[in-house]
Amino acid sequence: MRKLAVAGLILTIVGILLVVGFWPLTSVSPSQLLAAHSNGSYAGYAVGTRITIHGQVMDASYADYFGAPLTRLDLNSGDPNNPVSVYVQGDARGAVTPGETVYMSAVLEQVFGVEYWQVSTPTDVHAAWPVDYGMYGLTVLGVVMVGVGSLSRRHAQPEG
Repeated sequence: MRKLAVAGLILTIVGILLVVGFWPLTSVSPSQLLAAHSNGSYAGYAVGTRITIHGQVMDASYADYFGAPLTRLDLNSGDPNNPVSVYVQGDARGAVTPGETVYMSAVLEQVFGVEYWQVSTPTDVHAAWPVDYGMYGLTVLGVVMVGVGSLSRRHAQPEG
């Protein structure tokens, strides 16, 4: 059972590293985008840059501009007076609900000198909970394996 405990320890360590490091290493938070935003542009990002944004939706508003449906997602940036807006082509109200944490691939676009983040379709907006639960589940599985492996004892029969 010692092998089970060692395997559990490895899974626990991998799970903790994923829980702590996955989103910060693979995505940009709305607070980071707010810090980079100044005078209608995003410092450090070139127009056409594609990033993954991970954040909590505060509000989703839909409008139809001359036959072009557009959903604005306001993401929690840590400052309730300055949410970060991301624009989704199409009606994304069914894909997100306020309070939900999502991730999406967005491209930095520019119109009349103003830069904004755009997501190509509502299907590109994903709930973050399946990924989070997978990472937490891996960690819990590792802890259970460590517990079972360390508490189980082999009862060896003496020879002779």
